Amino acid sequence: MSDRFKFRIYSFLEKSFHYFSIGDCEDGYPQGIAGGVSEIQQYTGCHDSSNKDIYEGDIVKWGNLNYIVEWNHTAYKWQGRCPYYHPYNHPTTEHFRDLMNGVIVGNIFENKELLS
Repeated sequence: MSDRFKFRIYSFLEKSFHYFSIGDCEDGYPQGIAGGVSEIQQYTGCHDSSNKDIYEGDIVKWGNLNYIVEWNHTAYKWQGRCPYYHPYNHPTTEHFRDLMNGVIVGNIFENKELLS
């Protein structure tokens, strides 16, 4: 699997992720996954402080805040967004590499409570 273009998809029935690359898919979508599935999530190309791959949808603890990893379509970059910090001002990471100093503590499917 290429390090640059890795993806994952969450199966709600199996309650687990399936990891794949584009070459593993027919019609751009992985086959053989049971039940409803999430949107496809992409690997950011970065690792956390424990050397785990950071994917879109991961929750990364950096400092005393939890950030959700997402793609910023306006700025064309990966960012971490803290959704619970302030109702009108959700801080984002200035530089995505800041999250590389943090640690993945969960993801949006299995650990939503970390975002409230």
